[in-house]
Amino acid sequence: MLHSLLFRLPLACVVLLSLSVGSLLAAPPEGYRFLSLTEATQLASSENKPMLLYFGRYGCSTCRKMHAEVFNDASLNAKLNDAFVLAYVDTESGDRISLANGERITEMQFASRSRIIGTPTFIFFSPEQKPLFKKAGFQTVAQMNQYGDYILEKHYQSMPLQEFMAGQ
Repeated sequence: MLHSLLFRLPLACVVLLSLSVGSLLAAPPEGYRFLSLTEATQLASSENKPMLLYFGRYGCSTCRKMHAEVFNDASLNAKLNDAFVLAYVDTESGDRISLANGERITEMQFASRSRIIGTPTFIFFSPEQKPLFKKAGFQTVAQMNQYGDYILEKHYQSMPLQEFMAGQ
């Protein structure tokens, strides 16, 4: 009896662990249409839309805080889902993505090349796929909305982001 129990316990642990592995992976916030970088880049180019690239990772407490306190805002959700193409990169992932030049690298390698030091980090792109600015760390709902307005209203063509934010 004891031998049977000792045999089943590790087996049960393995089964439970395998069932929970999916939940251990980093994920973008729910309710948003985040795509892989490869898909998002192609879609943003074909639709001539700005892109928001979100770098996150499993275990990122600031990412979780943003998901709970910022990405749950209905107006922000509508603005980002409607006006931007959204891309998500897991900074610790071995999943491969294709770059515009055809090179295939892992998401982790891409994050390293992009000089992503911490998560969350956001890079905003113009509709022409020109990187406009990078913001690292916790961003408020108001800040995320202002970043969106800066791009959607094309203020980046006439003033730096700091000047735009100071006038808000």
